[in-house]
Amino acid sequence: MLRLHSGETVLDIGCGHGGTLLYLAQTLGCHGTGLSISPKQMQIAREKAGKTGLAQDVEFLVGDADTFDFPGAAFDLLWIMESSEHFADKQRFFPRAASALRSGGQLLLAAWTGSMDHPRVRAVAEAFLCPELWTASQYRSAMEHSGLRVTHCENLTQAVLPTWEICRERARAAGPAVKLLPRAAREFVDGIEIILDAYRSGDLTYTVATAAQPRDPA
Repeated sequence: MLRLHSGETVLDIGCGHGGTLLYLAQTLGCHGTGLSISPKQMQIAREKAGKTGLAQDVEFLVGDADTFDFPGAAFDLLWIMESSEHFADKQRFFPRAASALRSGGQLLLAAWTGSMDHPRVRAVAEAFLCPELWTASQYRSAMEHSGLRVTHCENLTQAVLPTWEICRERARAAGPAVKLLPRAAREFVDGIEIILDAYRSGDLTYTVATAAQPRDPA
């Protein structure tokens, strides 16, 4: 979808353990920054960067996407994968994020999508600590109002359903051991049936969208 080129500068917003940024650095020679609200995730990501010899190409910062000071026109790609669900102010986020893209820069969004009017979607938001979930149309509108041109938007719900079915089967196989997990892990396990039900009903969808910053006139 993105047709990335070697050497592009990436900002991975909600980067987790740094897997995507490290993959792009290894396979395409990209470099850039990973941002996560979790100091523990950042420690793991930095250790991974060191072990793979990529510490000079990537950096990992602890920061909240809702308050992060995005540098102007600094990146060729913004990668937002399953993190926007947790942003408190998505409406304000997209104009701020778009300003960080260079001319012709791109944004990739992968998100759980659905209307908060549906009880199943509200249940998912509550179970997985999301202030609010948006529909694909809301995301598209926010990107366009930020000056970005949406280049692709696709419903990949059927492709991700097996992941949650695998999670459910592994949780069942673990049986009583689940009760010994930390509270956050137990709550995640409890949420598996909630999200499966929401996906199967069609109220919740999985959307991948890309958008681009218009190029400055030559």
